[in-house]
Amino acid sequence: MANSFVFDPNRCTGCHACRLACSIENDLGLERSWRRIDTYNRNHLPNLPLYHLSLACNHCNEPACMYACPALAYSRDTATGALILDEGKCLGCRYCAWACPYDAPVFDQARGIMTKCTFCNHRLLDGLKPACAALCPTGALDFADLPEDRLRQEIAGFPTSALQPRLQIKPLRPERKRPLMTAADVRNPFVPSQEPSGSEISLRSEWSLVGFTTLLAVLVATVTANLKGALAVPPLVFLGAAALKLGLASAHLGRLSRAYRAVLNLRRSWLSREVVAVSSFVGLSCAYLWLAPDSRIVGASAVLAGVAALWCADQVYGVLDGAAPVYQHSASVLWTGLYLSGLLGGTAWLAGLLGFGKMMLYVLRKLRLLDTGKPVRPLISAARLVVGLLLPLLLWSIDREATVALQVFFALLGEAIDRAEFYSELQPRSPRRQMALELDHQLGVRSGRSVEPALSGAD
Repeated sequence: MANSFVFDPNRCTGCHACRLACSIENDLGLERSWRRIDTYNRNHLPNLPLYHLSLACNHCNEPACMYACPALAYSRDTATGALILDEGKCLGCRYCAWACPYDAPVFDQARGIMTKCTFCNHRLLDGLKPACAALCPTGALDFADLPEDRLRQEIAGFPTSALQPRLQIKPLRPERKRPLMTAADVRNPFVPSQEPSGSEISLRSEWSLVGFTTLLAVLVATVTANLKGALAVPPLVFLGAAALKLGLASAHLGRLSRAYRAVLNLRRSWLSREVVAVSSFVGLSCAYLWLAPDSRIVGASAVLAGVAALWCADQVYGVLDGAAPVYQHSASVLWTGLYLSGLLGGTAWLAGLLGFGKMMLYVLRKLRLLDTGKPVRPLISAARLVVGLLLPLLLWSIDREATVALQVFFALLGEAIDRAEFYSELQPRSPRRQMALELDHQLGVRSGRSVEPALSGAD
């Protein structure tokens, strides 16, 4: 048995009373709430049901947010089952929002930390229901102690996962699935503004991570080339570039003063593993370049730590749609680091193999986008292939040593294009996005056009 939300979409009118109750009970202000109301088939398309979903944190039995958090800021209240975020431990990295498919963690821009639904834990300890459930006027949202076999959410728009959310969504009644013959509501009722969560991703918002991952690949390649004897890396230059890289990474944190907490969850969080691997790479590389430039053992250790850092940097994005499986993407940081290592180190087989492999992965991805009707950006795609892959290999064949700087310049230009497209394709899973995917899937099936499979079962 477990404390759980119970939601009946047959009764929900989308009045937002639950959302307002959350705002008032938790003193969030009327413009913010930890509960969201999303609507399936908002435009009243025929032959499709119309319903609302009222969702907050589901306090999952296997919480992705807690496992992903590098700072160990999440804990479980064993008495109530509430998943609690300790705001005093949060460093504002927003990784928990990336990992959560239900868009539950919300970033507080003013304080630079994440916040989330507490299950109204203070009310549960007093024997009361959460405010949202207690104040629902239609009885659509309730709260009960349910066995796990009754926690089902078989409805279009709810992201499926193995997280075991503590939520029961009752199935739509047959009459709710009948075609709606009414026109869409053209009035403009008051709807409280939706507070942006911490999960939104765009190239503009993640520019620091683009710079960090690209510079990490470059630094690993330079140390590898130095170990091979193809490049002499001045220690001070490396140290300055490493400091810039760490500065770019810290720019993504809401609370820089708590950055030390990022290493606390090595057991589960790829972000913690990335921080440790990157720090090890920088430390070993400085020791190699500065203190033991003739030591092959120290140099090899630095390179291995760098490869581990690239691996971890890729794995961090595995929680997002469009990133998994990570190594089917040509913008993989590991592939980029090895490709640049081949160019800088003069290793023809490595540069050729990785260059050809990245080109094939890029072309295959574009073909998949074309097949699903998504934008392919032919001019950008051509520039990425020609400038970033074909031109460096052509310059190599003409005069490798005289053109190495140009080879790396063009390769980095191509990688920048690919990395930018990578971020444009990344999307956290969320109920709102899931609804859009489901609706597009249903319309595509009925029209006979090719569409991507929906991420959860239709009702």
